[in-house]
Amino acid sequence: MGLSLLLGQAASAASLQVAPISLEFSPKEQAQSIWLSNTGTAPVRAQERVQQWTQTAEGDQLAPTRELVASPPVVEIAPGDRQMIRIIRLQGGVPAREESYRLIVDELPSAGVAGPSGAAPAGLQFLLRYSVPVFVSPVEPLPVTGKPSDISALSASLQSGPPAPVLTIVNHGTQRVKISQLVHVDKQGRRTTLVPGLLGYVLAGQRMQWPLTLPAAQALPVDGTFKAKFNADLEEQVLPLVNSRL
Repeated sequence: MGLSLLLGQAASAASLQVAPISLEFSPKEQAQSIWLSNTGTAPVRAQERVQQWTQTAEGDQLAPTRELVASPPVVEIAPGDRQMIRIIRLQGGVPAREESYRLIVDELPSAGVAGPSGAAPAGLQFLLRYSVPVFVSPVEPLPVTGKPSDISALSASLQSGPPAPVLTIVNHGTQRVKISQLVHVDKQGRRTTLVPGLLGYVLAGQRMQWPLTLPAAQALPVDGTFKAKFNADLEEQVLPLVNSRL
């Protein structure tokens, strides 16, 4: 889930909450639900829309879509209350590979909220934006077995380039892969943490690039390996590196 703060014109506390933080449709499912909650003391208004999610050399790209829609598209939630939003798949059938979307939830500015004197309150209103991953899978979900994720469909390459080395990961498979806790391990076993948290997703049949921020005056040796955690795995695996130009 992505989260950003947008600046408005009035003072307000961030009280809009979204759950769950991702959605996945099985091939035959036509609808899923997500809940918007208001933990504050004033009404909250929000707008929801679904956008198609693809990846290019420029990174994540979002575009309008009519394949999935959010209903209702605009809500007002009373203090302490919550509202269910239905995400509806308008086209049936089993996709050849996983389809990826983002549910964008935007908190809307308060309408006509005045202070004790009748004037608009001073300060800024922080408006929340949530970006929730939504996937339509080509297969039924597999049972949780505790085994490491199959990453045989991934290939990675590393190239030098200002201002930092660039890691490119290609996903030749039919489902996305989530990558986190990226480290470099040299031949002596020394570990350099590159990304301590979430690196990002590589969507089915697509590629992503990430510049790698290194500690000052440090360069990655050509030898060694990259390791990361994939999907919800507890243990790290070696990232298949097919090309390295440093």
